[in-house]
Amino acid sequence: MSNRDEFSRSTKNAVALRANHHCSFRDCPQPTSGPSDESPEAVNMIGKAAHIHAAAPGPGARRYLASMTREERTHISNAIWLCATHADLIDRDEATYTAEVLREMKAEHEGKCAERQRNVLSVGQPNADLIAIGPDIVFVGKFLGVEGEVWSFHLQSFIDGDVHNLITFADRYEQTAVKDRFVLVNELGDGRALRAKPSVTRETTGCYTVRCLVFPSAERIPAADIPKMWALSDSHDLMTSNGKWAMVSGVDALPQQVKTCLSHQMGESPFHRDFGTRFAEYYNLLAGSPWLDRYLNLEIIRLAAIPYFNPTDNQQYTPLLCVERVFGIQILANTPTNNWLPIRVNLSVKGLGRWQHDLSVCIPSEPIQRWSFDELLAGPFIRG
Repeated sequence: MSNRDEFSRSTKNAVALRANHHCSFRDCPQPTSGPSDESPEAVNMIGKAAHIHAAAPGPGARRYLASMTREERTHISNAIWLCATHADLIDRDEATYTAEVLREMKAEHEGKCAERQRNVLSVGQPNADLIAIGPDIVFVGKFLGVEGEVWSFHLQSFIDGDVHNLITFADRYEQTAVKDRFVLVNELGDGRALRAKPSVTRETTGCYTVRCLVFPSAERIPAADIPKMWALSDSHDLMTSNGKWAMVSGVDALPQQVKTCLSHQMGESPFHRDFGTRFAEYYNLLAGSPWLDRYLNLEIIRLAAIPYFNPTDNQQYTPLLCVERVFGIQILANTPTNNWLPIRVNLSVKGLGRWQHDLSVCIPSEPIQRWSFDELLAGPFIRG
């Protein structure tokens, strides 16, 4: 077994994405991925997530820092995206390429990537957006249109996963959990549950066309019908009124419904493992990147458009209940305050129309402790 503290796949994907799949070494113009002629699915990848401080001690371990924990060593802050040539170079010359120099290179390169993307958006040039198929496949693409119940897309480049993953998803579609059968489209601000496995066609240009047979739009309830719930204060605590717990419902409950839904971490509840958001996961990987709000936008679309089946009452509903379309999300602060991140959501709500609101979502600074049902029955809180 290796004693190296390696990066997770999601961390590798995130650091590549933040670098726009280009080498972060100063003045290196090298893109780090491209098509291979070996097969329609093959990709040439010459980039790697290199460790700033080495993954393990020993001969040739550059910039190894014994005081670092495993979590620190495998964190994205210890990764820099480089082409193979420069990944080798920094591990041959520790005196020149110190940890401080590498961190400066990384910050400089990511800053240039962010600036280029902002400039494209500001002058109104066409800009493809993110599309997700299932929880693990995200690509840059454009919506081509609807024919009957089929949504079609032009796939430009993968962000998470690759063609092999997409084909595998299609091959194993029948074994895939129903909750993971979906397509989300930032360009539309909408998504659908998949009715059948997606099809993938390679065009003469070398790009791909993806077609998805989808179910009709999920039912939403009018905002006025949001059920009664406990009222929360601006400090996120339960409120009282006349000595009783305060309640809120209908349109008055809408901001709280959105806030609590976006703050509930995926897998946090032992009774509802499939319910929740990946906001904290994406924030911790992509904070400071121009891709962050686009990933969070996909997540809001999933909660707005893809039905969740509640096993306790055998009911099916979309977690955001009444949100019909997602126009966008804006992050209003550089970092969370006491684990709460202020955001502005721009939504279309059934019964209200266009609705914008400022609220805060919980971004835990530490991973959520996820107790199993058996652990709860055994009394883990008492043992703790």
